Parts: sequence; C-alpha cells; structure tokens
Amino acid sequence: MKYIILTLLSFLFTMVVNAQDFYVGTYTKTTSEGIYHLNLDAKKGTVSLINLAAKSEEPSYVAFSKDHKYVVAVNETSDPKAKNKDGEVSLFTVDKSTGNLTFVNKVPSGGAHPCYVSLDENNTVFVANYSGGNVGVFQIKDGLLEPHHQVIQYEGNGPNKQRQEAAHAHFAHFDAKQKEVFTVDLGTDKVHIYGVEDGKLSEKTTVEVAKGSGPRHVNFSNDKKVMYVLNELTCTISIFNQVTEDAYAMAGEISTLPKSFEGKNTCAAIKVSKDGKYLYASNRGHNSIAMYKIEKGSGLLTNIGFAKVHGDSPRDFSFSPKEDFIVVANQVSNNVVVLKRDRKTGMLTYSSELEVPQPVNIVFF
Repeated sequence: MKYIILTLLSFLFTMVVNAQDFYVGTYTKTTSEGIYHLNLDAKKGTVSLINLAAKSEEPSYVAFSKDHKYVVAVNETSDPKAKNKDGEVSLFTVDKSTGNLTFVNKVPSGGAHPCYVSLDENNTVFVANYSGGNVGVFQIKDGLLEPHHQVIQYEGNGPNKQRQEAAHAHFAHFDAKQKEVFTVDLGTDKVHIYGVEDGKLSEKTTVEVAKGSGPRHVNFSNDKKVMYVLNELTCTISIFNQVTEDAYAMAGEISTLPKSFEGKNTCAAIKVSKDGKYLYASNRGHNSIAMYKIEKGSGLLTNIGFAKVHGDSPRDFSFSPKEDFIVVANQVSNNVVVLKRDRKTGMLTYSSELEVPQPVNIVFF
C-alpha cells in the first residue's frame, strides 16, 4: 500500500512538473474571443487548449499581480467617442485551481491603443498607450482597478515619417530588482527611466538610441548593469552599460538579421535567459528568433543563429518555467509554436504548434 501511495504521489508530481499553463493575449478582430488558457506538456513538448479563460475585446497584453490574485489586460482599442480616444484596461481575478478569469471592472487607459502592461509589488499598474503616445499609471485598491491617477505624455517625432510622425509609447515595464519603471517611446527614439514614489512615476533619466531606430522593448543582463534595447525599425539591439545609478553609455549595437536577408522586417520582443547566458529577439518578416550568446562581464552579444518560428509575424514569446522551451505567438499565421531549448547551448528547435486566432502575448502562470 505504501508503495502504491508513493508511486501515485510521484506520478502526480511528474504531471504537475510536466504540465505548465499559460495565458495567450489576442486580437479579437477575427475569431478570437479574448484571453485563452493553454497548457504545455513539457515531457512531450506539445501544447493544448484548455479553454477561453475570459471574454475580452482586443486583450493584446496581460500581466499577473505579484501574488497572482489578479490579471490585468490592456484592451488595445481606440473609441472615437471617448476623450482622447482612450483604449481600456481590464481587471480580472484568477481562480488558481482552474485558471479561469472573472472580470471585475475596466477603466479608460489614458490614450489610444494600449499595448503593454506591468505591475509592481504594490499593485500599481503601468500601461503604455501606443497611439496616445503616453503612459498611464493606475492602482488596484479594495479589489477594483481605479481610474488612472497619472498620465505622462510624450511629445516629438523622428526621421521615419511613416512610423515616427508622433510619440508612440510601446513599453512600460516595472523591474522588481531595480525598483524602476522603464518606458520606451518608439516615436522619439528614447527610453525613459522612472522611480516609483507613492504610486507615481518620477523620471530619473532618459537614454537615446540612434535616430530612426524606433525602440520597442527593453531587457537586461542578470546583474542589471547592461541594458538591451530592441529597435523595431532598424532591426538592431542597442547595448548600454550602466555607468552610474542614473546614466547609461552605449557599448555596441548588433543586427537581428542575417546579412543575406533583403526583405522587410520589424522586431517585436526581446528576452534574456535566467542564467544570463543567452538573449533572444523576434523578427517579423524574417519570421525567426535571433539567438545570441552573452559575453560574461561585458554583456556584448554574439549571434549563434536564427530559429524559424514556423509561422508568420512572431509578436511575443516567453520561456517556459524551466526555460527548456520557448513558446511563440505568431500573430498573422494564427498559431502558437513551441520551440525546444537546449539550456547548455541556447539553441532552439521546433517541437509542436497549435492554432490560436491572432495570438499576441504569452504569459506563463
């Protein structure tokens, strides 16, 4: 009997380890209905649909609160009847036993087409409004998402007349280790760095990339001394060393594309492995994940190859909890693809895929 119980416990533990759940934020212009709950079987390297976790309009990016009690989603819309044509931000509670989401409330985002969301440990919510060119700050209080109490408006433009005709906030991420919020304005080629004081943003410094680069997302080395800025328009990664608490210096730049590629391409997401050894960036057009080895100490990058995503327009991708897989959201081809990751070499190989309508964002539980 004891052997049977131990065997059963071992089986259940193996199932929990192998079964890794995640949400997919989507666009709902076609057949998608909102936020989907999927499961990755880490033993088989396959992915399956659990259910529609919550109905929601254009919930392109989602984020958990630190305690995983809440999920916040941006509704990437622009209402012509609303003031400043605001999009919306929705709050959900999480059923930890099933992964189902229960809608609580939503508020205007502070600008059109909100495209990124993050939270700090105090449930302060930071949202980047792309078309609005601004960043909204919100608070979850007494179980509700309150209206924004701060909106930071960016102004200006860049040399790319089609994409940089105005400010375009594309990123508003709270870094738990640095206790800072990093925002990106694609329109003016700037990264803004803020401290958080009493739930509000206070700017500490600004970092500029080369004109016309169109910065989109930011990531860091493990020791936080190197900042990597993914540039959507020039398809490059700008590498900055932190020289003082509030100052960064350019250390280098590297392309996300092979030299032989001549087609159109834009970059989307950038991620660094937990061990700090590898960096990845997604290419839409070349339809690949560019893979890099991070040089210890300097943080400089060496390209080690390109992994095909078996789809069109990889918008976002995320590591599985053990980082033995990367899951990719191919927005245009309507599929979520699993790439097996060799943690020693950093290389990615195709494992499986699943049809999901207009997937944008991947967030593991």
